[in-house]
This record gives sequence, C-alpha cells and structure tokens, in this order.
Amino acid sequence: MRILVFLPLAACAAGSFVSDELNDSESGADSASDSGTDTAAVRDVCTRWTTDRAALTEGSWSGSVNSCNAGDISADGRESALRLVNLYRWLADLPPVTTSATKNTAAQDCALMMHANDDLSHNPPTNWSCYTDSGATAAGRSNISSGPGTMSVDMYMIDPGNSSTLGHRRWILSNSAGPIGLGSTSESSCMHVLSGSGNAGAQWTAWPPPGGVPLEAFTPGTIFWSGLDETGWSVQSDSIDLTNASVTVTRDGQALSVNTSTLQQGYGSATAIAIRPQGWATQAGRYTVSVDAAQSFSYDVDVVDCD
Repeated sequence: MRILVFLPLAACAAGSFVSDELNDSESGADSASDSGTDTAAVRDVCTRWTTDRAALTEGSWSGSVNSCNAGDISADGRESALRLVNLYRWLADLPPVTTSATKNTAAQDCALMMHANDDLSHNPPTNWSCYTDSGATAAGRSNISSGPGTMSVDMYMIDPGNSSTLGHRRWILSNSAGPIGLGSTSESSCMHVLSGSGNAGAQWTAWPPPGGVPLEAFTPGTIFWSGLDETGWSVQSDSIDLTNASVTVTRDGQALSVNTSTLQQGYGSATAIAIRPQGWATQAGRYTVSVDAAQSFSYDVDVVDCD
C-alpha cells in the first residue's frame, strides 16, 4: 500500500507522503541497564508502548462517497489515533492533547473530500467531488493522508517524503498542539493540527527523545519502506534558533557520521534541524546528541528493544 501524506502551512495550507503537513510562522531493559539507564524507567517505556498499541483499530466509517456523506469514524477508531498521538507526545515528555468535536467534524469533511477525489490537497478546488467549505478550510489546517487515521499517525512520525520540513512530526510534537481534530474514512484521513491553543512550553523537543525510546518506534506499525534513520532524527524549538546548528552523535565514546540540515521554519515549531545517520543504523543502546546552536545543549537517547 502506498500512503501519501501532506502537511499544513502557516495558518492556511501547505503540503506531501502520500500525506501532507502544515506550516505555522525485557531484553531492552537489560540493554538499557548496561548503558546506565534506569531499568524501571525502561520498563515503563516498553509497557506504555506495548499497551497503547495492543488493540489499535481503524474503526468503521459510517459515511458514503456516493452520497457525499462525511459520516463519522467510530469512537474506537478515533480513540486509537488519539492514543497514538499521545503515546508519541508522552515519549517526548509533552502533555497529552484532546480532540475537539468541532475540529473532528471539520476533519471528517476534509477526509471525505480526499477519499472522493483520490487525491490530496491543502487547497482543494471548488469543483472537487463532495466539496464543502468546511472540508476545504480543514484541509488547509491539517496533516492529510491517503491512509486511514490510526496508521497515518505512525506515518506522520516517520514522515517520508518531507525531507525539507519533517512537518507532520513537528506538528504532532508542537508546543501549541491541542485540541486537535481527527477525521477518517476507510481510505483517507485528516488531522486538524493548526491553530492549537496548547502551551507545553518545551524549550526544545527531539525525536527520538531524551531518555528511553523503543527501537520499534524507528520503524513502527505498518511502516515497511522507510524508517526514522532514513527520514531523519529531528530537534525543534520555538525559543532557540537552530538555524545552521551543528550536531555530534556519539555511541560508546565513538563519534558517528551524520548529516545535519536546517528544516523549513514554521512547521509546528519556529526552527528545526534534521539529523540523518550516515553509514550506520540505530540499534539498542545509548546515543549522546550534542547540539551546537545559539544556545547549545546535549541529551542521551536510550534506545531499548521492547519486542
């Protein structure tokens, strides 16, 4: 299955995996213990990861393309997608988000339009099948995907096809996120993320994050053609200028080759960088990331195998 995703831009539209983004100006426990990580904390990470992913479902869609009825996704489908969003935010030490009924409805209208036209757009034309003003407005404020809602969360976090922004991920991990809107059909979905009122206040946010993170998060769920090492690790900030920051990644005292690039501004954070491994793949163990920017900082990523 080929999934496309697009992301939203500054207060309006933007866009693509086949998804789209937005821009706004207990073997693992042993490995972690050996590297100095608290074993109990590692168990908490693996327990949360496996528990939150144990009963994922896309739910059932009550609408119809033939009658241009947006319908709704069943509660279990929306709850699964929200659970994944909050799992990733928890791992990144960010507060959970809720959904808004109004944004859910708009996102549902958006998802119907993407499904009906077998296409993705943040600025859909009025001659699209099943066009509505509500759906069109939501399209400019949403991560949009040619896959259903739950599986698309994993896709957004890996974010293939968006090497210059990693915008889907940055919106999910943004300080301003929430409440969000989740709409899905059997084939397409929209995540209304723009215009959030959240105020997480994180000085910077990294993915993979400091502390324990499951190795499985590097190629999660149904992601089978791309992984985090390929699309890039990321660091984003609203208060530290990361433009042209340099990064060093070490493991066991040895520097690892990485390519660091500045990402486009305004996609869920003011500035951000991508860090792409060169000639190595992430394994269970501790990685130290040092960021040399306007305000420098470093952190340890403890990758644990939760399988």
